[in-house]
Amino acid sequence: MLRAAAFMALLYAAALVGFETYINWDQWQWWPWWLVDYVSAGLIAAGALLALRGSARGPLLLACGWGFAIAMMWMSLAGNIEAGADPVRAGRVAGFYVTLIAFSMMWCALGLALTLNARPPQSNR
Repeated sequence: MLRAAAFMALLYAAALVGFETYINWDQWQWWPWWLVDYVSAGLIAAGALLALRGSARGPLLLACGWGFAIAMMWMSLAGNIEAGADPVRAGRVAGFYVTLIAFSMMWCALGLALTLNARPPQSNR
C-alpha cells in the first residue's frame, strides 16, 4: 500500500505543479495563494521519495503532505463554491475547475488512507 501511495504522490505532485503553473500563467495571484501548492507538492514528493527508499520517516512525511494537501484543497473548494470560480482561472481548464479541485481532494484522501494503512518499513539491521 505504501508503494502505491508513493507512486500516487509523485504523480499528484507533478500534476499539481503543472496545473498550478498553467492556471496562473500570465496572471499570478498574490504569492501566498500559489506558494502553498508548491509547498504541498514538495512535501508529498519528498515523502514519496523517502518512502520508496525505505526510510522510516518517509511514511510520516508523506502522511503530513497528504494531510496538508487535503486541507489546502478543502479551502480552495469551499472558497470556489462560495464565491464562484474565477472565470479566468476556470476558463483555462475548460470550466472544470471546481470538479478538478474536488477530484484532487479525493485523490489526496485515498493517498492518505493508503499511507496510514501501510505496514511500517522493516529495519535493515
